[in-house]
Amino acid sequence: MVCGAAQAQFLAGGDISTLSWMERAGARYSDRQGRPGDTLEILKRYGHNIARIRLYDQTGPGTGAEGWHWPQASMDLPDVLALSRRAAAQGMQIQLTLHYSDFWTNSKTQDLPHAWQRELKKLPDEGARMARLTELVGERTREVMQAMVKQGTPPQFVSLGNEIEHGMLYPYGKATPENWPRLAQLLKAGHAAVKQVNPASKVVLHIDDGGNEAKYLDWFGQARKHGVLWDVIGSSYYPFWTKKNVTQMVAFSKTITEHFDSDLLVMEAGFNFAPTKPDGWPGQLEHNGPYPASMSSPQGQRDFMAELMGALKQTPRVIGVLYWDPIMIATPGVGWAVREGLGEAGPNVVSNTTLFDFKGRALPVLDIWKQYTQ
Repeated sequence: MVCGAAQAQFLAGGDISTLSWMERAGARYSDRQGRPGDTLEILKRYGHNIARIRLYDQTGPGTGAEGWHWPQASMDLPDVLALSRRAAAQGMQIQLTLHYSDFWTNSKTQDLPHAWQRELKKLPDEGARMARLTELVGERTREVMQAMVKQGTPPQFVSLGNEIEHGMLYPYGKATPENWPRLAQLLKAGHAAVKQVNPASKVVLHIDDGGNEAKYLDWFGQARKHGVLWDVIGSSYYPFWTKKNVTQMVAFSKTITEHFDSDLLVMEAGFNFAPTKPDGWPGQLEHNGPYPASMSSPQGQRDFMAELMGALKQTPRVIGVLYWDPIMIATPGVGWAVREGLGEAGPNVVSNTTLFDFKGRALPVLDIWKQYTQ
């Protein structure tokens, strides 16, 4: 799990996974002066040097969960390849997140891809299903990595799953005490496939609740105990969810990186620039945790990110931070996935946390980005 040489440049960027969907829906972006332009070119100009791109196995009607799905031709392999080419053309590094699912995954939901479910149902017993699932993880990881390498955009970082504190590929990869050996088996298959195709890609294991030392000591302790390898510890950090301020996050980062002799990448961080969405209702982040309500403003967002990036850049073994969600601006037809059978998008619950305002104009926070990436 030792990463090796220190990161030469502090990495700071964000998740661009929904960009193709946004653009098809008519989203338009402009710089601080209101001049329209390509979204990634604008972000690069302000100092973004890394892009997070999420991959799902299949997207479109019938592939989601609980009545929702991602739109077709969004966040599938062809889209990920296209976004990777665009990010690389801007000189950005790429953080690829493999969800190993057709839809969003986190501690609550880690559904197997539907095609995998159908294949496993044909097998005679749990042992055969677990063996085949392990093969599928390796096969899919190699397929994606080979496609990325072939087009000249090998990802610098690859996350095996998304917020897998409770495991992945339920029920086979649940992170329960008795089931950790099976989760470890799946993670080892993913790690081996990444390294087989491109040894330089750094493997990330990503869990939530940045600042919770006990959770990280236990989870990564179990991973180490079961022989799981990684290069980078991935952490989600939102003041709203974690109830931690930047000072506490820095102390946590020092403890965890020293204990595991490992680099750490903040995979998700977010902060409101407005207290509500355009419709007047709170978004996903109902408030900004320990930070005062008055900071739910463009200046407050700028101040928070300046504090966060400045502190993390000075913290040994913390290599960067990825913002969530920088680009999912208020746009008709775009929201929290698409309702099954209706084709209507749900509410956009992150429209008041983006790095562009409700009309797509770059927010003040982008003015300070280069201070930390150059």
